[in-house]
Amino acid sequence: MQSATRHRNPTITFVHSADWQLGKPFAGVVDPAKRARVQQERFEAIRRIGAVVRECQGQFVVVAGDLFDSPTPTHAIIAAALGAIAEIGVPVLAIPGNHDHAGPDSLWEKPFFQREQSRLAPNFHLLTTRTPHIIALSDRGEGETSVALLPCPLLRRHEPDDPTAWLRSYDFSEIGDIPRVVIAHGSTISFTAGGFTHDDDDEGSGRAANTIALDRLPLDEIDYIALGDFHGFSAVGSKAWYAGTPEIDRFPKTGQQPGHVACVTVGRGAAPTVDVIRTGRFRWLALTIALDIAAANAGDQREPAGHGPASVDDSLMQATQPRADGEPGFDGCLADVSITGTVSLGGRAELDRIIESWEARLVRLDLDDSVRIAPTLDEIHDLAARPDDPIISRVAAELVRRLEAGGPTEEIDVIRQAIFTLHALAHPNAASASPPASIPSSDSSP
Repeated sequence: MQSATRHRNPTITFVHSADWQLGKPFAGVVDPAKRARVQQERFEAIRRIGAVVRECQGQFVVVAGDLFDSPTPTHAIIAAALGAIAEIGVPVLAIPGNHDHAGPDSLWEKPFFQREQSRLAPNFHLLTTRTPHIIALSDRGEGETSVALLPCPLLRRHEPDDPTAWLRSYDFSEIGDIPRVVIAHGSTISFTAGGFTHDDDDEGSGRAANTIALDRLPLDEIDYIALGDFHGFSAVGSKAWYAGTPEIDRFPKTGQQPGHVACVTVGRGAAPTVDVIRTGRFRWLALTIALDIAAANAGDQREPAGHGPASVDDSLMQATQPRADGEPGFDGCLADVSITGTVSLGGRAELDRIIESWEARLVRLDLDDSVRIAPTLDEIHDLAARPDDPIISRVAAELVRRLEAGGPTEEIDVIRQAIFTLHALAHPNAASASPPASIPSSDSSP
């Protein structure tokens, strides 16, 4: 584009973000110190947004709703948020979302918020009315320019009507020939019609409230639509984007891209240029690991290489390795791990020690442990032939007889757990600190 053209139709550059949800409790992180780290990282993400602004020479920041996770954040959370916003250094313009909606007696009207905002972050501006806001921008060498922000704030948690409906009948000639940016928070028809799970507020998908009909907007009059509510970065039209949350806050679903912001450049009547820039730090990982001890039941006491408990340790170690400079290792990872398959009695004890280690290392470990125990022949013989432990020997022999006789699944499960307990008593140095509460049944014969 030639310089003369830019002066006639100057472009603007801004950063689009949403769903900061500061103050989110993260109750799933059990350790208090680790939970505090996850909560604090959301404030650090704001400072990383400031770095993005400086890198892309953004003139302002748009936050498309849910700056706070709750309509009643604590005073400490409000002060920390405003302090981080002040560091961004350019105007930050936000609308209320469903988590921090506006309206009578909302947090935005509280004396504490208003006092702290005025003192700490005069660059923060809340847009609570569905009317155009013309913002004069700093000169970037293209001449003086302005942008028309068209906010669609939520005035209650669940708006029954489309918050962008006012734009359908608005006379855009009133704002002149300057870039026009819509800011809205809610679910879009394109997500609903496609069957995509779009609602990231843990209230289920497909709800009628806060629904935005993009196809009913006068798109020729609009240059960019900054959306919030969906926590993954996503384009939902030629001019509409969800920025997603800047710091990942849950295990992402397939196809989602949380932990980013959008750097947007647009001019009046021109197609927007949108760059996705990573701001997230913590990693939320999902792994499925299958164990197998087929060789062990043939008389080999060793777990097969690559399929025994050690493979759980290896898989987690590999998944949590930093992928880039400055990225955290296992101490910045949350993992959702599913372990299936079978292990021997000794393998179960080894697996429990590995799990104990990773519970300590990771910020959070969500574990689906459906591993089945199948004692090896050597392990069963060891328990049933112990002259120095006649009680264990007699009990083990009786349990093996009952196991071989078969019976209801529930009874077999109890027998297998009893065998595991005996093994732990006979080998206290090899057993885990405490046996599993229940031992799933095995399809393998003893």
